[in-house]
Amino acid sequence: MADRRRTNRIERATRESQSIIAGKRRAREAKTARPRTQRLSSDGPTPAQSAGSKPRNAAPKSSQKIIDAD
Repeated sequence: MADRRRTNRIERATRESQSIIAGKRRAREAKTARPRTQRLSSDGPTPAQSAGSKPRNAAPKSSQKIIDAD
């Protein structure tokens, strides 16, 4: 009898956790779907957007200290 109750409790907890996970998944998909549809429905990429983000400069130059040895 105790084993049956434990099994029912585990099954109920599993169902609850799966429903919570499914709800979070739906919310996440809806959150990403809105910007995706807006992005895809735009007329087309502008020249700045088609190239991607701004090109990065080469690695920053480290400042060199010049020490005069007299």
